[in-house]
Amino acid sequence: MMKTFHVTLANSLAAFLVNSTVWFAVTFWVFLETRSVIATSVMAGVFTLTIAFSGFLLGSLVDRYPKKRVMMLSSVISLVLYALASFIYVTTPPEVFTDASSVRLWVFIVLALVGAIFGNLRSIALSTLVTILVPEEGRDKANGLVGTANGVSFLGASIFSGLAVGYLGMFWLLMIAIALSVLVIVHLAT
Repeated sequence: MMKTFHVTLANSLAAFLVNSTVWFAVTFWVFLETRSVIATSVMAGVFTLTIAFSGFLLGSLVDRYPKKRVMMLSSVISLVLYALASFIYVTTPPEVFTDASSVRLWVFIVLALVGAIFGNLRSIALSTLVTILVPEEGRDKANGLVGTANGVSFLGASIFSGLAVGYLGMFWLLMIAIALSVLVIVHLAT
């Protein structure tokens, strides 16, 4: 059981890193494109409110359905939304993204935001797996590992996203996120 937990934890760490990186990167990129602090602050506010209010829905999904199915659903929905965001990015003239009031910009932002939020479903599912997969005497350490995975992914994402936006650009960041999401899904399916 512990091997299953550790493998699932590593898989989730990769997914957490992808989701957090996409969201940080979109935030940095929107500021660089629009030069609008208001746009980035609205993004942060909407993201925070959505996380706060979606917790009830996401938690009920985790309680109601098998954890692996929920984790798979989380990754697939994030992947689809990142692919849609990539489509918007590729099909939109770059100058459109410099306007903070652009509808296409906000569609792109919302797709990335919802993709990252669905990634939170995995975090909730992983926490519940501790009681299922880990014997009682090891749960304290397992919960610590879950917290560490969340913290490491958040820290790593804040660094990687800035470097990726600066050196690779948004297109390649999205392509890497899509590729890693596919790998996470394939790994989870096996």
